[in-house]
Formats: sequence, structure tokens, C-alpha cells
Amino acid sequence: MYKLLDYIELEGDRTIWVVVSLLCLFSIVIVYSTAGISEIFKHIIRLGIGLGCMYLAHQLKFKYFSKVGVLGFWISIGLLIWVLLWGVNVNDASRWLVIAGQQFQPSDIAKLSIILFTARQLSKKRDFLDDFKGVIWHVLLPILLICILILPANFSTAALVFVNGLVLMFISKINLKYIFGIIGIALFSGLLLYGTTKFFPVMSKIMPRSVTWVNRIDGFFIPSDNHNMNAGYQVNQGKVAIHKGGFFGVGPGKSVQRNFVYASSSDFIFAIMIEEYGLIIGAFLPLLLYMILFFRAIKIATKSASLFGGLIVSGLAFSLVFQAMTNMAVAVGLFPVTGQTLPLISMGGTSILFTCITIGIILSVSRDSTDRNYETA
Repeated sequence: MYKLLDYIELEGDRTIWVVVSLLCLFSIVIVYSTAGISEIFKHIIRLGIGLGCMYLAHQLKFKYFSKVGVLGFWISIGLLIWVLLWGVNVNDASRWLVIAGQQFQPSDIAKLSIILFTARQLSKKRDFLDDFKGVIWHVLLPILLICILILPANFSTAALVFVNGLVLMFISKINLKYIFGIIGIALFSGLLLYGTTKFFPVMSKIMPRSVTWVNRIDGFFIPSDNHNMNAGYQVNQGKVAIHKGGFFGVGPGKSVQRNFVYASSSDFIFAIMIEEYGLIIGAFLPLLLYMILFFRAIKIATKSASLFGGLIVSGLAFSLVFQAMTNMAVAVGLFPVTGQTLPLISMGGTSILFTCITIGIILSVSRDSTDRNYETA
């Protein structure tokens, strides 16, 4: 495998290239099983485009992603406002825009852009972050703005963006007192939103998607025998798939639960992986690959001579692996349903594209980890 990387002239961390290749191969097999022949060719094309973008991203000097983060931040704000007002509405959630016949989620652009932008702010404005006012103005407000724009349609993605921001602040050694204060306010706001939606029906008119969030949380903490699609049905069917799979699985392409699990090729693909390939190959192997990717990324970050380079690698790697862990936790019933896909494995369009770009940026830093010339980017 490593000799092949030499032949096609791929640079950066070779272990990450191998991990990405294995995850993509696994993705093709399991998407074929869950979505069928009609979708597999589209999926392969999307993976090909994503890997092409990963290659292009890893060829750029990482310092240029500082400007990309600023541009992406402002574009994200415009697109998120656009999707709220004129986006495609499905299940009371306006998440998609259609441009030139292609459908995409602006939140995927925002997730990547806000990490790059926050890393830039933390590296370039570090002399102004000793007091809480500076942290709020230079770091927290941009994160909150993106979260607030994503929130009406996608609570889980807004929460992930917020957690990613906190992690970057922690890595940058922002005063822990400030970080814990922010967490406390966020938890209070979340409980207030939950309580308001649950006990004041008018919230369903202001923010229709909030009813779904409450149902999912209630279905997780207060199980019921009468499960509907939002309050436990998916999780129950996923658990059945995992139980059928056992240690060794029922065999490739032999899943029965793919016919009953909603979004079996995306949100709940992990359950079908376990059903067909068992816990050893279907669960532990992908988990190991994500852990290897995270370990290699942290190693790159610690070796980087650039604060900005180290921050973007840490933030992007955490975001990707945390999303994977969230998806897996939902499938096995440890988290309420979130709708988060499994990076590089789930079928998708913009999610695959921006996951590949994310890894390309990590590889870009690994190519040139001694470069400190990021302040002029």
C-alpha cells in the first residue's frame, strides 16, 4: 500500500491515506448493500470527487486556509440565511439548497469554515484573549452566530459546532474559568429551550423542528412500547440489527434490517455494518481506523511549528472523529437520534465532499509542518 502511494505521488501522512482508502472501500461495499445498484454508482462518483478535492487540498500550503476560513465564514452566513428563508423544507427542517440542479447542505460548509476561522482568530488574536471580553468578541460571537443560524433546522449540528469551538479554546489554553462559564450558560439555554418547547405549544409554531428534538430526547430517556419514527423506532430497529449481527455477522449483503431501519445507508449505517459483518469487522475495525486517524492527526498537530497549523489539525480531527463517535453511539442506543452521518462511510453528497476536504487540510499541514509563515496568510 505504501509503495502504491509513492507511485501515485501522494504526500503527507501515509497512514492517513491508508485509513481513508480502507474507509472508502468499506463504504462502497456497505452502501451497495443498503442502497442497491441504483445508488452505488452515484456514491462512487461522489467519493471520487471527494478524493480529488482531498488531493487538491493537500497540495496547498496550509497557511492559505487562514484566508479560506475568513471567506468561508462570511459565505456560510449568507448561505445559512438563504437556506432558512428559501431552502428545501423536509420534515419541518430547511437544510438544503438547490443550485444548478444540485442539492447541498450549507451547514457542511459552515462546520469546516468556522473551525478554520476560529483557529485563525485564536492564533492571530491571542494577545487579546486574556480577558473574557476579548474571548467573547474575537472567538465566541462568530461561533454563536453560526450555531444560531444552523439551530432552527439542525440542533445536533449546531451542538457539534459549539463543542468543536470549546475544544479549540481549550487547546489554545483559554482561561478554564471562561470555558466553564460558557458551558454553564449553554446548558442553561438548552434546558430552557427544551422546557419552553415541551410546556408551551407556541414554540412549535416559532421553531417547528423543536418538537422533534423533544420527542427524541423523551424517547431516549423515557422509553415507550409505542415507538414512532422520532421517539425510538429507528433505535429499536438498529438494536435488532446489532443483535442479529453478533460477533461475526450474517454475511455481506444479507441484512434484513436494512428494509426496516430508516436511513440505513446514512444515519444508521453503523447498525447495518454490524448486522452484516459482526462486531469484530463491522464495529471494532471502523472504530480502530477512526482512532488511528485521530492519533496520527494529533501527532501532526504536536509536531507543527505553527500554532495555526496545530489548531486546524486538532480542531478538524476532533470534529471528524467526534461526529463518527456520535453516529456510532446513536446506533447502539447511547445517544438520542441526531441525524449525523458516519464520515467517509455513509452515503451523502456534501458531507463526503467536505469530509474529504477536511482530511486534505490535515494532510496539507503534515506535508509542511515546519512552516511558521501563517501570520501573513
